[in-house]
Amino acid sequence: MESNSLDFKINIQPKVITEHVEPDVDLTVDKYDTVYQNTQQEEEVENANKDLLIQEYDITEAAHPYYCVAALALTSIPGLTFILLQDVIHAYPLVILLQLTQFLLLKNYLGQKLIGLRWWIEMDLKGEQKWMFQTQSQEQSNRVDKYFFWSCLVYGTLFWGLMCLGDFFGLKILWLPLPIICCVLSLINLQGFYKCRGEHKKKLQQLKREMAKGGMNIVGMIMK
Repeated sequence: MESNSLDFKINIQPKVITEHVEPDVDLTVDKYDTVYQNTQQEEEVENANKDLLIQEYDITEAAHPYYCVAALALTSIPGLTFILLQDVIHAYPLVILLQLTQFLLLKNYLGQKLIGLRWWIEMDLKGEQKWMFQTQSQEQSNRVDKYFFWSCLVYGTLFWGLMCLGDFFGLKILWLPLPIICCVLSLINLQGFYKCRGEHKKKLQQLKREMAKGGMNIVGMIMK
């Protein structure tokens, strides 16, 4: 009998790598250090901004902490009363009375104490309304006092604006006039103090120009 033999030859050779492929990302120590330093700087800036925001509303740093609390309470109580009261008959007089009290105290008293500003409207001989402003030196005004006061004006107005939208889209016809009245009072107060602030800046600029002119005159006299 013939025997058939099968010969298997396996040729295994290592693959020769002739090209060197650079990685897509250069993960070097220097780049890691740069990324780490940038991230650390961003975190420090973010933490500094957070600390600054906290300091701006730190009641312990306020020059008039009781007035700041009073402004916050006067702004919050009408809104809380509006949310909690379910009876329209009792809600209307109470909320309007609270909002009117907030309007008058912020306009005539707390504005002077916290930011050194006051405004009112007078009628001239032609029967037209004229905005009147009383400004005091704001260089001595405390930063926390100013932030509390302006926050009460701005956020109070935004709150009543949202309540108007909610009652309008919720078809609460009986409730809608109440937030509209409160929103109008808040807007008038905000507008008055904004105009008063602008008038104060104009006075400061005029004073600086007069001081600059006076300084130039003095220099001219000396040079003569």
